[in-house]
Amino acid sequence: MNHLCWPTIAVLCWPACQSYEPEPVDLLSHARLFADRIPEASLIQSFALSLRARDPGSPVFDVADGVDLDEARYVALLFNPQLRTVRSQADVQKASAELAGLWADPQFSGSFFYVLENVWQYNWFAGGYVAQTLPITGLPGLEKGLAETAHGEALLQARRAEADILNRLESVWLRYSARVLRSRSLNDLVGRLQALEETAARLASAHALSQMESRTFTLARLRYQAELLSANGEALALLLSLRELLGMPPDREIRLVPRFAAMARVAPDDRHNRLLTSPMVELAKRQHDVAEHELELAIRKQYPELWIQPGWQEEDGQPRPAFGFSLPLPLWNGNAREIAEMRAARAAAAELLKEQLETATHALARAEARSAVAAAQRQLLETQLLPLAELQVTEAKRLAELGQLDTLLILDAVTRAYDAQLAVIDATLAEAEATVDLNALFWPSLVAEVEVKEDRP
Repeated sequence: MNHLCWPTIAVLCWPACQSYEPEPVDLLSHARLFADRIPEASLIQSFALSLRARDPGSPVFDVADGVDLDEARYVALLFNPQLRTVRSQADVQKASAELAGLWADPQFSGSFFYVLENVWQYNWFAGGYVAQTLPITGLPGLEKGLAETAHGEALLQARRAEADILNRLESVWLRYSARVLRSRSLNDLVGRLQALEETAARLASAHALSQMESRTFTLARLRYQAELLSANGEALALLLSLRELLGMPPDREIRLVPRFAAMARVAPDDRHNRLLTSPMVELAKRQHDVAEHELELAIRKQYPELWIQPGWQEEDGQPRPAFGFSLPLPLWNGNAREIAEMRAARAAAAELLKEQLETATHALARAEARSAVAAAQRQLLETQLLPLAELQVTEAKRLAELGQLDTLLILDAVTRAYDAQLAVIDATLAEAEATVDLNALFWPSLVAEVEVKEDRP
């Protein structure tokens, strides 16, 4: 086998391949960046400006007077670690979509054999072939379409995650604001009891009041001071949750501006129509689109791919071109199993889409009912109970100033006024949380949809 000519030698000249390089995660460096992260960073400013460029109605980012809820949304969208993870996962689908549908690499095959009988002058025979598929069935295009649809679903998952974080942020912000108001009410109550305690002590010194009656106010003050400590602890826990949602370190001092109201995103008359494009339904639509593309691809796979095999042979010292082909025959399998699975998956995705629409409709009805009840309750407490309770306190204080300190009467008036304030706070919070639940059924106007990079020192 001398002077072999291999036209296929070019096949052996493989193009430059990618090489692997390890990229370990520097957790110490990230920990330092995380510890130094502040909401006044220029990165957030530029991020907010990029969103305002797309939506001029977006709020201005200025934290000189503290961080309010609108400004906190920018910080959460940029730094929340869950959103960073979801966006990274969407990048996986993006890479798949960009490179999907490529031609299969050619396959090089060769053969060598030796003839034992001394029949020919040359006993060695060799051949080489390069097999390449011809995409006559359109599989690459379908694979590309499926990958792009999956990427669209991943992007929608990221947008849904952004909406969920914004809804959670608003909910925790409202609860934090309610705890702050409760602490203020408790602090006022403790101050009232302390003043009454001093008055009672003077009356007890003048023998106008017994020591047992005087201690009544001390016992009440100590009880509500303990409750104030608990309320402050609950507010601190919610503050830590807010820092986590914002992607800020837990020890970062951030002056938050409480907000105790939630604005509805969608007008009542338009809510049912907007359910068809709500996050729950939109995501189910994308999943159904993916199932459609998967079934289409599975059906197309039953048609065989044609492989052609041009090559070169050397026989008896004589080189000669060769040509072969292969064509699978779909007689027994025909990709039947995958087609059946994908057809059932499409039907399941269709049922899920219908289920999500029904679930969103019921969730809307529940949230609207909660909102109506909470609004009526808040209005009753604000307009009737709270003024009446404050009137009781005013009259009891007037009697005390006249020297007629009825211990049980004034203590009951003061604590009932606090209970009324607390009831108003709870009803206002319930109404606001019902509005948040309503808003969660629809897309927020503020979503990132821009490339978000890691912060740098």
